Amino acid sequence: MKKILIEVVIFGALTTSHNQILANMNHSSGHNHNTTFNQATFVKEFQKSLLLPPILNGKVQNGVRTFDLSVTKGKWEFIDGKFTETYGYNGPILGPILSLKKGEKTKINITNNLAEETTVHWHGGILSQNVDGVHNANIQPNTKKSVEFILNQPAATLWFHPHPMHKTASQVYKGLAGLIYLEDEQSQNLNIPKTYGVDDFPIIIQDKKLTKDGELTYSTTHMEKIHGKSGGHLMINGVISPYIDIPNGLIRLRIVNGSNATNYDIDLNGKDFYQIGSDGGLLSNPVTMKNLSLAPGERGEILIDSNILNKKSYLYINQKKALELRKNEKFGLTSIPKALVEIPKISKNLENLKTRVFTLKTTSKGNTINNIPYNMEKLNFEVQKGTQEIWEIKNGSKMMDMPHPFHVHGAQFRVIERNGKTPPLNEQGWKDTVNLNAGDTVKILISYTTDGITVYHCHILEHEEGGMMGQFQINN
Repeated sequence: MKKILIEVVIFGALTTSHNQILANMNHSSGHNHNTTFNQATFVKEFQKSLLLPPILNGKVQNGVRTFDLSVTKGKWEFIDGKFTETYGYNGPILGPILSLKKGEKTKINITNNLAEETTVHWHGGILSQNVDGVHNANIQPNTKKSVEFILNQPAATLWFHPHPMHKTASQVYKGLAGLIYLEDEQSQNLNIPKTYGVDDFPIIIQDKKLTKDGELTYSTTHMEKIHGKSGGHLMINGVISPYIDIPNGLIRLRIVNGSNATNYDIDLNGKDFYQIGSDGGLLSNPVTMKNLSLAPGERGEILIDSNILNKKSYLYINQKKALELRKNEKFGLTSIPKALVEIPKISKNLENLKTRVFTLKTTSKGNTINNIPYNMEKLNFEVQKGTQEIWEIKNGSKMMDMPHPFHVHGAQFRVIERNGKTPPLNEQGWKDTVNLNAGDTVKILISYTTDGITVYHCHILEHEEGGMMGQFQINN
């Protein structure tokens, strides 16, 4: 117990002057998974500031940047004065931000202090099987493991979370999720907000069901196994209804949908903002938006010009005020770059590429891809390293069908077609997760640059564990 309490104090000191906040919300959900949250009458909203995870720069020795991650149990107050058990990296909930540089060798020492096995998956990293942190990568209780890798890909906001067989959903739900800020020369030279906690903020959106006593537990009903664990309390960075102080000028929000199953529609109540990044990095140009939709696993970076906001304004999530934006007396950047980074143009001559078809299906008995449930002992197909293919991903349109965010490990791909049309501008950058609503067909262009066995799956975590996953071999 002493160890847990010490972790809480240290984590709080490193992150924010306030530890946590209560705002009890209910929801009504449907197959669309765009859950609407309703506030209970007794809630005092926007009383606590947004929790800011610490940024770790690691220690550099002999050209290797080294980090230490401890996976541990903690105590957290979702409801003031009522502690509940949670999981976290280097603290009671969520985790730190790992600051990495493109092309630099990284070593991460992981200690598992849980009473169950875990893994750490580097979501969005173009990495081979031996370090990707999926099955066959279990870290047993009270043991340590080190992984080394190099991320040779564009600057991006990536994230990490557990991925053990049949335990991913519960461990993420209990709090295990952290961010990676990968930077490169282009991103460092751009004149965009970069001052952490001043004009540049991490936004991890999740929803969790709590008892009236503030207890967080993970269990699933039959319907939750079919549709995913969704609803309850909407929270950002583990805090419900937080606020942030922002300067007059541009602010940058790095938004991650870290939920098990809920889609989020994010807006400023009709005001414009600008999307500058997606899963795998910055876009070619800022895209003017009024609404950003993110499915589980997806990320989006946006710029907001606070000069068009009132002194107090709100970020809305699924039509609910979720984050209060309070303008302070400081002044920030005011000019939005017209161009961001160069992204390779997609060739129009793709007719000779092999096309693979993936059909996602939800039934009362489980979730499948191409009518095949996941089998850890079976390869679904093999490919040759260095080749490029088109994947045509289809979602059904029957009564049981629902949105599925399709995620591929070890790759960043390009969306080339959505329902027979050119994808919207904000979906034309690098992606590792793409959402398919019921009836959607999406085509992606994917290259195989890693090696070994890798996986693809629905990022509704209960679907992944219920069979909506496959694996393939990349041969040299």
